[in-house]
Amino acid sequence: MLPSAMRHAFLMKLVLLQAVVLAVAGPASAEGQTPDPSLSIEINKAEQLEATCRLVFMTHNGLGTDLAELSLETVLFDTEGGVERFTLFDFRDVPAGKMRVRQFDLPDTQCSNIGKVLINGASACTGEGLTGGECIEHLDATSRIDMEISG
Repeated sequence: MLPSAMRHAFLMKLVLLQAVVLAVAGPASAEGQTPDPSLSIEINKAEQLEATCRLVFMTHNGLGTDLAELSLETVLFDTEGGVERFTLFDFRDVPAGKMRVRQFDLPDTQCSNIGKVLINGASACTGEGLTGGECIEHLDATSRIDMEISG
């Protein structure tokens, strides 16, 4: 049997460890509770291929249903904040709970001249039980590189 002081120190460490675990993982979710729906789009990479800028996006479908079609209306801004061009990025299908990587080539464009990508809307957001607005309503846009994205 441990002496009282050692037992107290051990119990205090356990309480502290439990607090750290709860802070990192969050409280246990209620049974049957589903996470908030989301559609994550991340600019993962921009690479210059001669006169073409290739943007690489990573997307994760957390909407709870397969996306049969996802096409996003985008506006590219230059580093000064001026509109450089409007374009559509066709992400095709994105299965529920899955991650997909898609790349888009922008001819006659220097990646270093693109300062921001704006997701202006969805020209296609189709899937069973979807009304079409979920892709923008639940959009979570982030960038891993030095290029801003918003939606």
